[in-house]
Amino acid sequence: MVRFMGRSTPSTRQAIDSLISRMEEMKKVMRAGDREILEELIRSGKMHAAEISYAGIDVDFGLLLYMLIEVVKRTSMPGDRIR
Repeated sequence: MVRFMGRSTPSTRQAIDSLISRMEEMKKVMRAGDREILEELIRSGKMHAAEISYAGIDVDFGLLLYMLIEVVKRTSMPGDRIR
């Protein structure tokens, strides 16, 4: 059993970091442009760790949900261009 700071259940931030570290293997085989997009998605999702924690939802789902929300916000803003 893996222990996190004296607890058997990781905090939301620890669970997000664990998920991101699992993505590192996938990033190794991605194209450079795709890696950059994934890194930006990860940054945008991590900004919402507090909301994910407060909602008490599954961390993987919460991170993905907030990544999608940030994509929609950026692509639907007037005057913004899709990269």
